[in-house]
Amino acid sequence: MEKNKIIRSLVISGGGAKGAWAGGLIQQMIEERGYDWDMYFGTSTGSLLITLTPLHEMNKLKEAYTSVNNENIFSVNPFTKKGKINVINAACRILKGKTSLGESGELEKLIRKMFTIDNFYDVVLLNKDVYPCVTNYTNNRVEYLHNKFATYDEYVKFTLASTSVPLAMNLVDINNVQYLDGGVVMHVPIQKAIDEGADEIDVIVLRPEKIDDTPWKANNMLDVLMRTIDIMQDQISQTNVIIGQLKAKEKDVKLRIRYTPYKLTDNSLIFNKEQMLKWWEEGYEFGRKDNMSVKVILKKN
Repeated sequence: MEKNKIIRSLVISGGGAKGAWAGGLIQQMIEERGYDWDMYFGTSTGSLLITLTPLHEMNKLKEAYTSVNNENIFSVNPFTKKGKINVINAACRILKGKTSLGESGELEKLIRKMFTIDNFYDVVLLNKDVYPCVTNYTNNRVEYLHNKFATYDEYVKFTLASTSVPLAMNLVDINNVQYLDGGVVMHVPIQKAIDEGADEIDVIVLRPEKIDDTPWKANNMLDVLMRTIDIMQDQISQTNVIIGQLKAKEKDVKLRIRYTPYKLTDNSLIFNKEQMLKWWEEGYEFGRKDNMSVKVILKKN
């Protein structure tokens, strides 16, 4: 990056199917307000979104998010049609010593279909820096893959790992190292964007600004386990944002943080086509009303 240029970054949190809302917002920002960014950082569903966003291929992303269901993603679906954990399936997998309640055997195929090798090299040719975030379970640390220093196959594997939610999805083995969702450690990777030299950062957090406090009741121990993961992710997300804000103030980095206007779902791993299309459209409309619009068009000449 040229140091006399303002470096603009996009950061997208994790959130499973809720990524459709972020997709709609980003599409509006690009199409109606001319936004563009130099660097892209994503966790989980955010990693999926940052594949095609640098190319402004938002219609292709929209098709990907609004044309899939759980059967297209899970080779072993851990959930019932009502979005609850499939207890019988869970018990069988526990007895068999499996490391997850489900398996996302179809997800890698979907990623490769959505984001082709030509797309991968087109992003590099545009000089866009893209960083999917993962959690290294073998060595207990957060990691980022830089697209400019990776092969297409490596990039796909890291994106798959970034989107693989603990408990619900199986571990992803890359060079004898086991990876899962980056959101376990870094749900909103603002810090990384600042560390890489961003001057202005647009952040999309796929939850309301105020953490949900609606009543909840458990039916079984698996419900408690899933609820524990939800609470941990909310707290990690909140902590990531607070630390990011402090670091941005220290480094004089401009942050624009956007949250969903309400809690979109209780289970972000239920992929319903109609629901995701609705979220995409809501995200687009949210962008039109967004009071954080910048007066200067961000797209570079």
